[in-house]
Amino acid sequence: MAAVVIFKARWFWYSVLCLLCFAAYLFVSKLGLKHGVPDPTMFYLFIWGSLPIALALLTLRGLQLEKSLKGISCGITVGILGGAGQLAMLNALAVPGGNTSVISAITGLYPMVTVVLAVLLLRERLTGVQTAGLLLAGAAIVIFARDPSAPFSMSLTSALQVPEWFRPATVVLGSWGAVGIFQKLATNYISAGSTMIWQTLGFFLFLPLVYPSQSLSAFVTLGLVYGLLGGALTNLGSWFLFAALKSGGKVSIVAPFTALYPLVVVFLAPLILKESITLMQGAGVLCALVAIVLLST
Repeated sequence: MAAVVIFKARWFWYSVLCLLCFAAYLFVSKLGLKHGVPDPTMFYLFIWGSLPIALALLTLRGLQLEKSLKGISCGITVGILGGAGQLAMLNALAVPGGNTSVISAITGLYPMVTVVLAVLLLRERLTGVQTAGLLLAGAAIVIFARDPSAPFSMSLTSALQVPEWFRPATVVLGSWGAVGIFQKLATNYISAGSTMIWQTLGFFLFLPLVYPSQSLSAFVTLGLVYGLLGGALTNLGSWFLFAALKSGGKVSIVAPFTALYPLVVVFLAPLILKESITLMQGAGVLCALVAIVLLST
């Protein structure tokens, strides 16, 4: 009976749409890179792709935004940190051999950083469940840090030989984890919808840094479309997340549910991207998925 009630709830379907948007973002980003579009250009397209969703939300709000300097500053900071994470994510996905399932799983552990920062900066208390999540997240990171192509060894030299995609993935972890703190601070002063609009402005601050060095006409049209879709899907996913919370969904349920988008990636990556993972990486993905749920509780 409880399941029937959940399936009838609007927040549940908004959460499903959010999860699917975030998973689809990873797929279109990887496909765009596979079509020869460099990662900085992909991010340039991502920025412009995010704009229509922000403008649509602004129009629905009657072109009205709350006037709080603290809220606006935090919202723009969310965009800057989130943008840095998006750029690092594209850099990780662009690495030859960078497995989308594995990268999505380790970057999906960003709630680990949010929880730690909340304890250190906001004086929030760490629960036993979150502690267990941190331990599992640590185990997943150790597993992912090992280069699967390197022979097993207990030496320090071997331990330092991490996959090339691992370093930008840790940048994603840090920046997206910090985003969670600034989102919380922003929504103390302005609404979640306004935060998303100012976040988009933060994305646009990256334009001078990622302006393409060659004409976009030099790239395959489909690759460019994938880049634009990435930005649209990310902002659309955020909009669905806000809608789920506004429709009565509890943060303690919606947050961990929507953070499980790596699960969709793991199941569909072999079909869409023709990628597979090793048994050890599969164990890491499992640890990461469980950790995401525990950390968001």
